[in-house]
Amino acid sequence: MLLGDIAHRCGTLWPSRTAFVWSGRRRTYGELARRVERLSSVFAAAGVRTGSRVALLSANTPEAIETAFAASRLGACVVPLNTRLAPAEIRFQIEDSGAAYAVVHPALEPLARESGLLALTHWMIGEETRPGVAAGAEGPRPGADTPIIQLYTSGTTGRPKGCLLTNRGWVAATVNAVQGLGVTGEDRLLATLPLFHVAGYGMVLAHLAMGGTVVFPAGAGPDEAWSLIAEHGVTVAIFPTGTRRALRHPSARPLRLVYGMAGTERAETLRILAELGCDYRGVYGSTEAGNFVAVSTLAEELERPGTVGRPLPAFDIAIEASPGEPGELLVRGPSMMAGYANLPGEGLRDGWLHTGDVMRRDDDGYLYFVDRAKDMIKTGGENVYSAEVERVLLTHPGVGDAAVFGVPDRRWGEAVKALVVTRAPVGPEELDAYCRDRLGAFKRPRWYEFAAAIPRNHSGKILKRDLREAHDPDVAVRLPESR
Repeated sequence: MLLGDIAHRCGTLWPSRTAFVWSGRRRTYGELARRVERLSSVFAAAGVRTGSRVALLSANTPEAIETAFAASRLGACVVPLNTRLAPAEIRFQIEDSGAAYAVVHPALEPLARESGLLALTHWMIGEETRPGVAAGAEGPRPGADTPIIQLYTSGTTGRPKGCLLTNRGWVAATVNAVQGLGVTGEDRLLATLPLFHVAGYGMVLAHLAMGGTVVFPAGAGPDEAWSLIAEHGVTVAIFPTGTRRALRHPSARPLRLVYGMAGTERAETLRILAELGCDYRGVYGSTEAGNFVAVSTLAEELERPGTVGRPLPAFDIAIEASPGEPGELLVRGPSMMAGYANLPGEGLRDGWLHTGDVMRRDDDGYLYFVDRAKDMIKTGGENVYSAEVERVLLTHPGVGDAAVFGVPDRRWGEAVKALVVTRAPVGPEELDAYCRDRLGAFKRPRWYEFAAAIPRNHSGKILKRDLREAHDPDVAVRLPESR
């Protein structure tokens, strides 16, 4: 089965059912199927074929999904570009992928021009299927293992890498998402996650595959979100600007399902979800794994704080450590990437993805995220997991955000540092006492610094490498060892 077959299948089963709602418009599954067929022939006439790269610079629109469907029928590979990147960053991905074609949203034309996309054979969304655009015949049907989406990682450890995801992988990932979240044809998804991220694409595909409706908002804020939820009877949503903030909105109402990043919501937020009558699923996954790997329920997150749930049935997992001890998580399954573009020596090892995430597994099979392996701090001969210290700091009522990382230290070689964003007056001494009551003494931050915000990349990941490089011992506070 090809990714693009989803459009044909849904157009046959539910031709009059609404597939998309956006900007006051609607598009049925029958219309979706016809548009994909037309767009595929337009691409073919321009020379798009197996192995071609089609760059995509777009807001969340139906056309972004249609582009992927149409390209997959030809064996071509879509390269979704992050609209938040600088032109130089986009140019790197265009050059690295070898894209010769582009589909561009009109509102992003200035960025496209500066990035070099308009120098390629390109189509502006809204014009690509208009009458008069040349159409051609499709070539031989591509194979299930043909890469059809090249998604770039966030590049927190260097240059972004292009993950090659295949027809087979996307179909498997769609089945995983349907099963893990219990998606049905009655669901209506508020698609707030950007389509240049694997989770954004994956959630939309899961709902389309089941005949549900996808509602694309113009923004991600709670005002518009709750307005669209009420107007269109949305049943499934994620709130990228913060679940807790969204639930405090005066228009908040019960939803069949709210989903978010597993193991990260505070207990207070989980209780509000329960009181409001919203079910919850926490998801853990990665671009390299093709999307979701493990899913947690509301009850599991309340009863087992910190869990990311249990692996979905399609996956084999292994932890490189003794039973019950933390170690790197290894994952194997049908949705895995085929590899990294232009990096044949990197990627899977004997079919296993080495995630770089340190996890532990309890006797009931539940996984718990401990830290990123590269973020582990070695201080005085002890291993400190930065995520554990961050979780403790974030429970302090005066802390709004925190990042923990290792910095050079005369006494310990490397010491724990906390960069803290406060939401009420609090100082290093109070936070130190708080941590001493909840952590082993060797885990407590020796260094503190306060900031207005924690620097993050376009994917929301903390830029710890930049924080380590920016550490200034003359600015940060070093607590005395006697304390």
